[in-house]
Amino acid sequence: MQYLIIKNAIAEQIENGMLEPGHKLPSERVLADAFSTTRITLREALNYLALSGKVYKEERRGWFVSQEALIFNPAQELDILKVCKKYNRSYKTELIDSKRILAPKMVADTLNLPPFSYVVMYSRLIIIEGRKVAVQYQYLPEALFPSLATMDNDIDVISLLKEQYLLHCPSLRVKVGVFPATEGESAVLNISSGSMLMDIHQSAINNNKKGYLLQVIRCCHDVIEIEIK
Repeated sequence: MQYLIIKNAIAEQIENGMLEPGHKLPSERVLADAFSTTRITLREALNYLALSGKVYKEERRGWFVSQEALIFNPAQELDILKVCKKYNRSYKTELIDSKRILAPKMVADTLNLPPFSYVVMYSRLIIIEGRKVAVQYQYLPEALFPSLATMDNDIDVISLLKEQYLLHCPSLRVKVGVFPATEGESAVLNISSGSMLMDIHQSAINNNKKGYLLQVIRCCHDVIEIEIK
């Protein structure tokens, strides 16, 4: 089938280094002409490559060669940026929002909160090697951390927990799945509406078996390879 020939040809150029990570592929029109095919067939090949994590698409910018995936163990590590350091990847975060909210049902159930509990929520954009790759949500029970209401909105939650509350070795409960990007996530990550994102839920449990942090990472699937051990 022609799309397999195209997929294999592009994959071979990626694997032999002719197309390096971050390299922008020619436009779909140019690629379709080069392979003497239709854009429908070409997109089928590109979508297969995207599913295998070799390429990704940004809205209004085109197709790019993916970086090698980061190996991330969510059962042992909360800070995904430490993994970036391990792999010598440049990274930064940008605060999207921080606010006090009534705990949504999913958050209340995960953290075992009573009805009408409030949490402090932080949402951040994670950028690796200049690419917007993930949205991170962090929920902390206001009852456990009342000082958060008067602190700087743009705080490093994980560092704060380790330094101020001495929570160095959290017990983590993990759930991993896939979920379609919300409209807001699609806009922030510059991906098509409804694109499937890796959905990582980590709840940190204290010595009294109570949850004190729920972290949700919604990430482009080619960026992270989950390894739980």
